[in-house]
Amino acid sequence: MGSMPIGIDDSNESSFLWLAPFAPPKGWKNVPRGGMCLCVFLFVTRGGQVLLGRYADHPVWEKLCGMDSGRVKANARGWTIPASHLKFGEDPREAARRIGEEVLRLDKGLAYSEPYVKTFFYEPAVAPGEKHFDVLFLFEVTVEAGVNVNKPPWYEALEWLDIRMVQRESFARQHQDVADAWLNKGA
Repeated sequence: MGSMPIGIDDSNESSFLWLAPFAPPKGWKNVPRGGMCLCVFLFVTRGGQVLLGRYADHPVWEKLCGMDSGRVKANARGWTIPASHLKFGEDPREAARRIGEEVLRLDKGLAYSEPYVKTFFYEPAVAPGEKHFDVLFLFEVTVEAGVNVNKPPWYEALEWLDIRMVQRESFARQHQDVADAWLNKGA
């Protein structure tokens, strides 16, 4: 399937993102050429620290989170916030719980926050001259001090860090922007 042109009717200076076969006369009719992602990020906190990981080159990432091996390798160089693309029809709250229970193997029954939603619209390196649209659902779950979180085999490392002290260049691609959004959500 090739890239479709963006169908936008802005004759009335209104452009709504509505991707459906029965799209209205005004609005987007195709996915932007630069693509779009609907993602959930889970900030697991304990005593002022956040659980960050480094991806291992493991084939399970595509099944767990919708990340192909190229994306895993590109992000393996830095610290990541546990995250996943949404599955078709999946509620973001269910995705946050899935990240906690399936990706990180946290205990069931933890209390997850309601989402903080952040959007980014930018020119991606893989599609120069085009725009990419990210809609991110940021959740938080707190685990008690002393709760042991074991590193799953699909992580190279999983550590508790003060996210404010991690240098920007130590994060994987765009994870610092997500961390900044979470840290500044009340501002």
